Amino acid sequence: MRESARRFDATIRCLAERWSGARLLLPGFPLLARGEPLTVGQIAIAAGVNDHEVEVALRKARCSFTESGRLIDLFGMMLAPSYHRLEIDGKAVFSCCALWAHVIPKLVDRVVLIESVDPQSRELVRLEITPKKVQSVNPGTALATMTVVDAASIEQDVGSAFCRHVRHFSSSDSAHKFAARFPSCRVVEVDQLHEIAAQLYEAILESLSDRPNRHSCE
Repeated sequence: MRESARRFDATIRCLAERWSGARLLLPGFPLLARGEPLTVGQIAIAAGVNDHEVEVALRKARCSFTESGRLIDLFGMMLAPSYHRLEIDGKAVFSCCALWAHVIPKLVDRVVLIESVDPQSRELVRLEITPKKVQSVNPGTALATMTVVDAASIEQDVGSAFCRHVRHFSSSDSAHKFAARFPSCRVVEVDQLHEIAAQLYEAILESLSDRPNRHSCE
């Protein structure tokens, strides 16, 4: 049974709350989309702040760096290969999960071509996503999964608790076989996942505003 996007509201709020204090990192996404590791200074210049402020925000966000101190992972938009390869203006980056792959076009304000590996069938699911909509999906039978997770699990290990369960699939059979392995995992339409991504993006912007959060993620 397909799930209503509303079921995931609390999970979305929990994910968005991880962004507290990270507004100055937003300019890093278009920079990382160029496909090369970033220096703290590059983000600082783009954000109009000093290096120390960026360093503090990056540490809080648990971003990943090379041994030489260059940024290679910004909130799950990565240069290391994953199940979700994104092409942006001819450059390749990767996403930690299918949901984040739908958010990234909004963060970089570009059309993004996505190739996701179905973890069951190993087939590729190809999508073209603009900042506003899903332009195309191949195969047309593609579905996705989304999961319900609490704040404590996200704080402990967002990758294991959330990202590994949120995937694209080439068929209904593949998606349901995967979801059956995890009690909190639900099958959703690709357009539903995109709707959830839009909700996450808006929740992130709200968490970065000066207004107090109106909802708890619990």
